[in-house]
Formats: sequence, C-alpha cells, structure tokens
Amino acid sequence: MQQENNSWLKRLFGKEIDPMVFNLTIALTIPFVVMGLFMPDRLAKVSNAMVGSICNYMQSTYLLGVTGFLIFCIVLGLSPFGKIKLGKDDDKPEFSTTSWFSMLFSAGMGIGLLFWSIAEPMSHMANPPIGEAGTAETANLAQEIYFFHWGFHAWAIYAIVGLCLAYFNFRKGRGSLVSGCLVPIFGEKACNGLFGKIVDSFAVWATLFGVVTGLGTGAMQMTGGLSYLFGFENSTNAVAIVVTFITVSFVISAITGIGKGIKILSNLNIVLMLILFCFFLLCGPTAFLFKNFAVTVGGYLRDLPTLAFSTVLFDNEGWTRGWTVFYWAFWIAWAPFVGGFIARISKGRTIREFVFMVLIAPPIFSFLFSTVIGGTGVYMDLFEGTAIGKVALELSLYETLTHMPATVIMSIVGVLLATSFVITSADSATYVMARLCTQGKDPSDAKAGTRLTVVWGSLLGILTIGFSYSGGLNGLKAATIIGSVPFIIIMFLCIVSLVIALLKEKTQPATELAADKA
Repeated sequence: MQQENNSWLKRLFGKEIDPMVFNLTIALTIPFVVMGLFMPDRLAKVSNAMVGSICNYMQSTYLLGVTGFLIFCIVLGLSPFGKIKLGKDDDKPEFSTTSWFSMLFSAGMGIGLLFWSIAEPMSHMANPPIGEAGTAETANLAQEIYFFHWGFHAWAIYAIVGLCLAYFNFRKGRGSLVSGCLVPIFGEKACNGLFGKIVDSFAVWATLFGVVTGLGTGAMQMTGGLSYLFGFENSTNAVAIVVTFITVSFVISAITGIGKGIKILSNLNIVLMLILFCFFLLCGPTAFLFKNFAVTVGGYLRDLPTLAFSTVLFDNEGWTRGWTVFYWAFWIAWAPFVGGFIARISKGRTIREFVFMVLIAPPIFSFLFSTVIGGTGVYMDLFEGTAIGKVALELSLYETLTHMPATVIMSIVGVLLATSFVITSADSATYVMARLCTQGKDPSDAKAGTRLTVVWGSLLGILTIGFSYSGGLNGLKAATIIGSVPFIIIMFLCIVSLVIALLKEKTQPATELAADKA
C-alpha cells in the first residue's frame, strides 16, 4: 500500500519527490487548514493555547538562544576558523563582492520591511512598553526597538542557517537539505532515514507558517491602501479577497508558465522601494531624519547588551511576548528560506567574509529605510499634531502619506510595492518549499514541479486566510510562533554539528569533500 501511494506521488509530482517529507508536512498542515476554513474560532483557541504554552516553556530559549546565535557568529568569524572557505580551498566566489552585496541587500528587503518599518515604531510610540506615550524619549526608544528587532539578532539567525547549508553543501558535498547539516552528530544512516525526513519536513513547515505572516501582513497593507484609494471598508473579508486574488494569480502564473514575470517584479521591487525611500527623504523632515538616525544607532549599540540578555524586556511580559518573541520566531521560520538563498550565493567566500557581511550589510539598509519612512511618521506625531500611531498598523504608511505632497500617487506606489512584494514572496517561498520536498533538486518533469508548486501556493493562501479570520494580525503572529518551534531546536543542533565538523578539519585534509561515514 505504501509503495502504491509513493508511486502515485511520483507520477503526480515527479520521481524526485520525497514521499515521506511531503506526507509528513501535509499531515502537520492539514489540521490547521481544516480549522482555518471551517472553524476559525477553534483555530484561534488552539493557536492561542499553543502560543501560550510555547511562551511559558520556551520564552527564555528564544530570547537568550538568539543572542547565543549572534555571539556564536561573531566568535566564529573572528576565530582561526574564519579563514575556512565555503567550498574547496581553491574555489573562487561565484559573484563579485558588489553583486554579492547587492543580493544580500535585496534579501533584506521584503513585505515585512515595508509593513513594519513604519508600523512598528509608530505602534511603540503610541503604546510604549515603558514610559509616557508621545514624548521625544519614547520616540527615540520606539525607533531603537525597531533596530533591535531588525538588526544583528535577526541576521544572526539567517547567518547560522546559511552558513551551515553553505559549509556542508559546498565544502562537504552533502547537498542543500537541512538534514545534511546534521550528519556529524547523527550519522549518514539517520540523516538519510526517518530522522532526516522529519528534519526536512519541519524546515518546510516552518517556512510555510512563517510566510503566512508575510503574505498576511502584505495583504493587509494592500487592502489598507486600496480602501484608502477607493473608499471601501478595510475588513478581514477584504483581506481574504486580496489573498485569494494573489493565490489565484500565482497559481495561474505557475500553470501557464508566465512566471518569468517574477524576475521583472523583483527588479520592480527595488525601483519602487528606492522611489519611496527618496520621496520620504526629500519631502520629509530631512534634517530630523539624519539626526534621528545617529541618535538611534547610538542608543541601539549602547542598550544592546541589556536588551540581548533580558528574558522579560522592560519588565513587560505581555509586550515581550507580543513583539520580541514573535520577531525571533518570525526570523527563525523564514531562516530555511532566506538562509538557503544566501547560502547559494556565497560559495567561495570565507566564513569570516560571510558572517560579517551578512550581519552588517542588510541591517544597515533596514535601519536606513525605517529611519526615513518610520522617522517621518514619528516627526509628524511629535511636532505636527497628527495621530498616525493610533490608526491600524496596516494603515500607518497611507496615513503618513495623507500629510505629504503627491498623496494619491505615492499611495499607488505603496500599493504596487506591497502587491509586488506579496507576489514575489509567495513565488519564491513556494519554490523553496517544493524543492525541500524534492531532495533539494529541480524536478526533471517541469509539469510535475509546477503541480507541486501549485499545491504549496494553494495551501499558503488557504492558511493565510484561515489565520486572518482567527485573529487578524495576532492570528498571523501565532502561525509564525507555532511554525518556528521545531526549527529553533534544529538550529541548535546545526551549530553543534558545524563545530564538530570544523574541529575535524584540524586532522583531515581541508579540501576533502567526501565526508566521513558515521
């Protein structure tokens, strides 16, 4: 019976499909799909209970663990192991430093950055974790908290996963699956067997639930902009319609083979983002923005040790769970996706180059973007009597634009950018999830690969709608936290495995690609 089932899967999705990874991931996902479609209230209760338990038992693991990831990256980069190449000793980087930097730069962009770069500082300013709302001190703290959530800690998570995947793939020849990173601990047999399948299934599951939040917040921002432009009600039903439209569009794109337009959209993302950035920089309070950037960077670096080693930030348990724990879970859930991308573009780089470029380049752009976009909103609320911080988070960008010139034109740019980001994120994420189910390979049968991509794209859309109805933004946050739990454990194991492998390089030829059998 099992062989018949596997044969059916291979006929439908190609001979490269890993039936166990596919079936395990589907089994983990279907209960949430069913509840989201038919019992959103039950999904809200179940997900809230799960998040409560996760925070009760693992809050310190998330907060201190991610700080541990950052420390490990810095120590490893500065150590003698930093000279080791991600590949053979004579391998040259595939991309120039400029191109590599640009791609890392692009990896740091996304619908999350567009949404949260203004929504988060405005939210913290209006509802601070400590202190009085609406003051200059609170404004500085709000921007500093954004830097903390989008800074070195976030990219340390991506660096860990990317580093492990690049090292074990390019230097040890173990392929591009997460399970291949754990061979030094568990051995070839376990990592090629049931244990490895479970690890790769959790990587798919984490990516799926993490992208749900990105797609959901993007759809909310799209809906907010469209409701502003056309005057219809900004509601969960409207968000569901937008998500359905994006999902159907993506599925049609995959079926008809017109997905090449995604490359055009990716370039469009950068152009629209630069237009938005320059508009706010030039038309916003420019002098204030430059000063705010310097003050916030200084505050972030000064307070980083205190923030990094706190298990309850600002003595505010609810705030810590709603923001910092969510963010660390969000980055962890996206790590198989983004980490895999930065691994693929980093062959031939040394560990030291990899670590410090990944830790520094993308956060700097995130800081600059939020300083300009979010800083403009902060200035308006502080000095011009606006109330941007009191509107729904998805409306923060558009509410700010109502107090600036070319409101309609720039709102259209915002909607277009949100739309483009949502489509490209869905396309990229579903591609990665599909390949994690096909042993890291592109299916030899293009139609079979398309069918698998459509399955994950459809599940992504359905889950996003379900979690939106089960609590809106809080429901989307819950999805990310739930999906991240197995993968943070896998990340700890990856670090141990990497250390074991690096230590072995002292006693075996560094260029040896065939790893020792366990």
